[in-house]
Order: sequence, then C-alpha cells, then structure tokens
Amino acid sequence: MINISDLPFQRPTWAIIDLDILRANYLEICSTVAPAAVLAVIKSDAYGHGALVMARELEALGVERFGTATVQEAIELRKGGIQTPIIILSGAVIPQIPLLLQYDLIPAVYNFEFLMALEQFTETQKREVVIHVKVDTGMGRLGFSPEDAAVALNKQYSYIRVEGVYTHFANADVARDDYTRRQLERFVKWVSDESVSVRYFHTANSAAVLNHREAHRNLVRPGLLLYGISPDPDREVSQRPVLSIRSQIISLRKIAKGETIGYGRTFKALRESMIATVPFGYADGLRRALSNRLEVDVRGTMCRIAGSISMDLCMLDVTDVPGVALEDQVTFIGPKTTCWDWAKLLKTIPYEITCLVGPRVPRVYYKGGQIYDVYYP
Repeated sequence: MINISDLPFQRPTWAIIDLDILRANYLEICSTVAPAAVLAVIKSDAYGHGALVMARELEALGVERFGTATVQEAIELRKGGIQTPIIILSGAVIPQIPLLLQYDLIPAVYNFEFLMALEQFTETQKREVVIHVKVDTGMGRLGFSPEDAAVALNKQYSYIRVEGVYTHFANADVARDDYTRRQLERFVKWVSDESVSVRYFHTANSAAVLNHREAHRNLVRPGLLLYGISPDPDREVSQRPVLSIRSQIISLRKIAKGETIGYGRTFKALRESMIATVPFGYADGLRRALSNRLEVDVRGTMCRIAGSISMDLCMLDVTDVPGVALEDQVTFIGPKTTCWDWAKLLKTIPYEITCLVGPRVPRVYYKGGQIYDVYYP
C-alpha cells in the first residue's frame, strides 16, 4: 500500500498511478491479441492518467503505434521525446498540415477536401506523409463511405503513403452484437472487393478486444482497457486499474441530531454524527451529482458523502469509523469504490470519470513501490 506520508504536497489529494500495473496490463493485452500489434490510445491526456508518462512506459515496451485525438496532443508527445509513430485518430484540419510534416505525424483522413489539400502541400514540399484512411461502416461520425474510401485509395499519389485503413464500432461493448458483426462484415467485404493492400487493418477498440476476437485484424486500439477498466459494466477483466484517487481528512467535528451541513442544507443528521471534511471537490473532478450518494473508503469502512459537494471540499459521515482521526486516508477511487461505481450513479461511463479528474490533482506515479514521477496537468 502506498503511504500518503510519502506525498509531501501542499494540498493532500492525489491521483496515484501505478506504472507496474500499466506495464502488466499492456503485456497481457499483447498476449491476448497476438499476432496483432497494439496501437495504444493515449488521447485526452491518456484518459486523465498523463499521456507523456504513459507513452514513455509503453514506448520502452515496444508499442507499435500511439493514438491521440488531436495534433496538439501528438506534438506534446514529440516535444517530450516520444519517437514511436503517432496516429491522429480524429484527424487534422487543413491549417495543421505543415505541423504533420514538421512533427512526423500520421493523420486519419476521412474527407476529400483534406486529402486534396494534403496532396497539394506534399507536392509543393516534395516530402512524404503517411496516412490512415478512415471508413464509416455505421458509426455515423467520421469516415469516408466505403465507395469514397475506394476512390481515395485508388488515386495515385507522389508523396502520400497509405499505411492503414480502419473503422470504428458503435456498439462493441455488447458481446455477440449483430450491429458490430454487420459493421465488421461490411469492412471486410470492402477490403476484399477493393483488394486493399496496406500495412495495417484495424477495427478493434477496448470493447472489441474483449468481445469480438474476429475484429482484431493485425492492429488493435485499446484505450480504457490499458488502464485496467472494463468498457462493459457487466464484465470483469483481468487487467487491474492503474489509477486510484486518495485524499485526507483535514477536519473532524461532531454535530447534533437534527443539524444540517453544507450548501443547501441537503444533509440532516438523523443521530449525533461525526463529520469529516476532505479537500476534494467538483473542481477536482468529484461531480456534484454524487452528493449524498457516493460511498468511499475510510479505514476500511464505507462512508457516504454528506451534503452537497462544493468546489474545493466535500464532507463525509464517518460516525461508524472506529478511531477515525485527522489525516486519515480517504480512497475515492480504489478497490472498494471503482470508476464504474461513480459512472453508474452518474448514468455515464468510466471514460468520463477519469478524463474529468482536474488539473489541481497531481498525478503521482509509482514504480517498484516508490515514487517515480509527479505530474501536474
């Protein structure tokens, strides 16, 4: 167990990220999908875990490709020394084309306007750029139609090299889903009919890695699964969560039966109660809708948030915690309270939970049981 006394920061709330677990998760995924290679998705600051540190660990393990959402995310990785090829999964806009060449980035291409602008620029510069062509098989978000993708692929380019083609599933988190099967069949038929010959064919996100082995092709795109969280609330995974969120009690007070606490007086004590105040609020990612609902771990006892979560603080009813004391650790995300516990209460998904951990919360990285690095987003 990580000792919070080892974390001498001014505000005692931390996101603890275990790099040994990340490495184990990655290697397990590699074993599961072999012989397919792994494109590690580290967009949105690696789903709140810290993209550069995640990338350095995975690059050392020989990851095949990284995936970001934006050009800026990829540039930050390059500036941090990452050499592995990076695919911009949401593509780039035309004014960013010079940056693609400057930082050796691989854009997803999904419309002719961008493709023509890219062709013109590379002709002018006489420099090659690598692309992946995105095909829309039923997600309805980004991508050429299969017919237009065939036109894009069959065009002769002087300096554009198509390295991969891919699609994205709309419903892969449902096992044995007919819609996912039809999307995959459409993609496979298009590849066959058009005799597509590229290095990579990829369709599988984390959910498809778990639920649709036939979709693995020769490259997979795990994101959430890398960080040890199942994309399916009803399916346990062998990967372990990389992230935990912990804080400390900074105030304890007894209140009488009938007293209320917090904004809006939404908590009323039904008995004499012990209330703990903790420096973790909605500005840090503790969603206000969890007020009076979420239960967290204090000394092994589950305690409910008491009253409305405020910007910087929340309160807990710790009446039933034997020996509760100032500076006791509070685990908001961990073995007993998971990202899925948050997500179910909020009627959302765990992707949103980790992405919304705020910039005031330092990411404290552990490796070999020791603090390895600290990162403030």
